[in-house]
Amino acid sequence: MDNKKQIIIATIICSVYLLLTIFYYHIDKYTSGLICFLLTFLIPITFIAMVAYCIKGVIDIFRNRKNLTIRSFMPFTICTITLIYTLFSPYRLDSENLENKGEVVLRACYEGTQNQATLKFREDQTFELHSTGVFFYSNWLYGTYEQKTDTLFLHYLTEKPKRLGDTLLIKNDLLLTIYNQEVDTLRRFLPFYLGYCKGLN
Repeated sequence: MDNKKQIIIATIICSVYLLLTIFYYHIDKYTSGLICFLLTFLIPITFIAMVAYCIKGVIDIFRNRKNLTIRSFMPFTICTITLIYTLFSPYRLDSENLENKGEVVLRACYEGTQNQATLKFREDQTFELHSTGVFFYSNWLYGTYEQKTDTLFLHYLTEKPKRLGDTLLIKNDLLLTIYNQEVDTLRRFLPFYLGYCKGLN
């Protein structure tokens, strides 16, 4: 394969990887099923391809060290810069910031044995609930909220979750569902703790 084709292939691989990782927030939130699976599956595939190109580049540079040109460095350079950005850059582009209409003013987490959920409340009075679990399960619910002292009133723009109510109480670093004990006797509501997930399970 000539060097021009290698440059094109390396550029495509790195571009696909960067686009998928930068916009993964929207991919995960707004796609589902086979499309979400395929786009997510492409991320490790393109990452492995970049690593392979870097290894191949080192070997080619060593073999042709007496006849090196700037063009022969290009595929290796493109993949190396992308990997350095991915692994070490403190400034990462994220499509969540494009949608973000306000800073997160309150966050909470639930950690189960095989599942996890995060809640984010933003200063523009919107919230989002992201639940993940085994077998690549991922679900997003969102809406608007009102806060009165230590109580949050949620108004879902999507379906309501079964294990989180629409009225939450902030108490002792926890976020607890306030529910009707007579109506909801058989329902088990999830207790969220405030802050980032701690990896307890």
